[in-house]
Amino acid sequence: MNSTATQIAKIISTPNPSAPITTHALAELGNGSMQNGLRRIISYFAAESASKLRLGRIQGVLVGVIGTAVVAGGIAFIYQETQKKQLETEGKIILNTLQKSANENTIYCRENSLR
Repeated sequence: MNSTATQIAKIISTPNPSAPITTHALAELGNGSMQNGLRRIISYFAAESASKLRLGRIQGVLVGVIGTAVVAGGIAFIYQETQKKQLETEGKIILNTLQKSANENTIYCRENSLR
């Protein structure tokens, strides 16, 4: 609740309020009708509560979107790092195999040239 709503709630919830003061205030708020004055107070608190609910929903959506983005970004990062390691491993295997073949070919060519 905002500070105005809090102050209104404190005044309404004071113990043993004077009946004439309360009925006069309600009648004044309701332009002569205590019932309309009470409806006005209830409408105010309902609207104030709804605005907090909207704010809470907006905050919830923002937290949800940010949380989803962080999780999705983390998954994407981990996936990319895994792919990078797999490519690096594959590249090393290919390089080692080619170097081994090149070394064997060099040895084979030297042996044949010595003959």
